[in-house]
Amino acid sequence: MKSVEYKVKNHLIHSEQVEYPDFEKMFNSIQTGELRVVNDVHNRPQRQKTKAAIVLGISLAVMATPVYAALQYDWSDVLSNKSGIESALKAGYGQLIEQSVTAHGVTLTVHNAFVDDNRTVLLYTIKPELETEKQEIRYNQMLLKDSNGQPIEGHYYQKWNAEQGVYQGYFETDWVMQEKQSDLQFSISDVLYLEDLEQEIRLDPKDSSTQQFNIQKNGIDKIEVQSFKYAKGEIMINSEVTFSNSEVKEQSWAGIRAYDTQQEVIKETENPEYGMEGVSGDYFSRQMYNEQQFKEGDRFTFTYTHEKQRTEGTWNLNLLLSRQEMDTGTFKKELNIPIHSLADEASISGMVVTPTQIRLTIDHDEEYFRLPYRTYQLQVDGKVMDGLISFDGKMDANQTELRFEQSNFLMDVKSLVDKPMTLIAKKRVDEHAGSRASIHLTDISTEPKTIASDYEGFPIIWTYYIKDGNLYVESESPDNTFGGVNQTYFLEGEEKHYLVPHFFSELGNKHMDVYKDFKKSDLELYVWNYTTRSQEKELRVSLTGKSL
Repeated sequence: MKSVEYKVKNHLIHSEQVEYPDFEKMFNSIQTGELRVVNDVHNRPQRQKTKAAIVLGISLAVMATPVYAALQYDWSDVLSNKSGIESALKAGYGQLIEQSVTAHGVTLTVHNAFVDDNRTVLLYTIKPELETEKQEIRYNQMLLKDSNGQPIEGHYYQKWNAEQGVYQGYFETDWVMQEKQSDLQFSISDVLYLEDLEQEIRLDPKDSSTQQFNIQKNGIDKIEVQSFKYAKGEIMINSEVTFSNSEVKEQSWAGIRAYDTQQEVIKETENPEYGMEGVSGDYFSRQMYNEQQFKEGDRFTFTYTHEKQRTEGTWNLNLLLSRQEMDTGTFKKELNIPIHSLADEASISGMVVTPTQIRLTIDHDEEYFRLPYRTYQLQVDGKVMDGLISFDGKMDANQTELRFEQSNFLMDVKSLVDKPMTLIAKKRVDEHAGSRASIHLTDISTEPKTIASDYEGFPIIWTYYIKDGNLYVESESPDNTFGGVNQTYFLEGEEKHYLVPHFFSELGNKHMDVYKDFKKSDLELYVWNYTTRSQEKELRVSLTGKSL
């Protein structure tokens, strides 16, 4: 009995968001022939002995059921960016699954499913075979298949729960089930246990030449590092990895790690970028540092993930998913609201509101049209929720979707039918095609040269130089309404040769292009396209329409 009491107490201490069954109401339900778990938590007065005996029996039964197993996990960390799912879980929406499969020492469990007219989300845990402290696991594949066996595109996110000894995660897809219920299969194949490895490199962060380091192990051939003076007092360190094993390339994370003389990690001044395509097509990373951070005696390592071990196999779970419960809290609106401030003909055509998310669909004449705003909000009855452009799923080329995560204050979905709603878009950035005006680059060499030009009414400073046989062209404007050059090119006859974008700062407007194996000393450079900013411009569209 002590074991049971300890589990209950420990669960209550560590589960702030989990609502524990009201045993007083459960006892009263028994007397009337009903047994219900009611989400109501209060301090209880002392029970009579008869009540206590019955309630103790109930508590033991509850702990042995899948319902309690689903409640014992705290999902708040995993769902920190999915407030709609977290709110729906707290409010009792969703379908309880609690199905597991165990093989080769690994257990996959699907706990809950959320199936509505906006998306499908599965909450899962994976108990690994091996210890994974300070490591991570990935899979050769995590897959959801429909009733016809066709793969459903989606993505997953997971975090290690050290207390429970499992990875908690969610699988999310914009796929919408058309039937009221359907048979699906959720599976993972091959569990890969990863570890971070570090190799000391003799890197000089202030040396502007290309520094090459041969690794030649674990599927990695070499790493090339270049340092650039990015801005006053800042250094940009670019690293490009060449792999000898393409499979390792698909799995790896790689970058530079800097340590001071106290062996503390030196932090970047901006969020690093990893895994981009480099000039040679391999794995490219970019990290920004304050130049004053680096002192004599600092050391640097090349840090990368490595597959330590794997458990081969496939774990399948056949799920009967239903959307009935979520449909009761769903409504749709047909809209036809033109957005007059856009250059392209566009209109808001529809809205779908579910307990987890609000989705707006925008139709536009131009295929793959990019909305010219960087932030989106939805004001609902005076309250504001943040949103984003959805890039998941297979959308029509003439449509764009905006998605807004539901919150606690919006969980009563039916009450939103007649509430005033306003779409708010801010931080406008417009794209423009470049003109036939050229920038004349002369005496191109390894010595950086700077020229100024007036381009389309904007002052631009151009810096160009050769580095390791490649041409680098940097552009920047003191005018903050200039968003930046997106790409440049030069002509040979009628043929256009495009420089590859190498760096762009969203915070400023500095841009860098590179052209590999450049042989000329003079060049007429053209701008392919550029952007302008209207930071103070704000779009507000009232959303009214016919409910379906």
